[in-house]
Amino acid sequence: MNKIIELFEKDNFAKGCGIEIEEIKKGFARCSMKVTSNHLNGIGLLMGGALFTLADFTFSLAANSHGIVAVTKEASIVYLRKCTKGVVTAIATEIDRNDKSGIYAVEITGDEGEIIAKINGTAIFTGKKINVG
Repeated sequence: MNKIIELFEKDNFAKGCGIEIEEIKKGFARCSMKVTSNHLNGIGLLMGGALFTLADFTFSLAANSHGIVAVTKEASIVYLRKCTKGVVTAIATEIDRNDKSGIYAVEITGDEGEIIAKINGTAIFTGKKINVG
């Protein structure tokens, strides 16, 4: 897992968004992001794109957790509740996987454990091993 964490810690976009990796194991990842004024849209709500970025990054960690480079084929998000502050946490779980693709579910919760958004996505495995160097 160290190679995977090392690779994803180089993700400048995720770093700029304030996303932190909390846990990763085969087929699973958990990340969090502290909501700041930079994440809010014009009406003061957490921007949907910020939530999608957190979910996609976490989904990607779970998909790459097997040590094979994975890329997103498709992902869809459903926004369930508004959020304006606090820390949001994404948990990605592998639903099904074979040699070519995997299906993942991501749930994003707020400070009180309320579900803010859900993502479903499919990853494609390239067959290349993750190599950091």
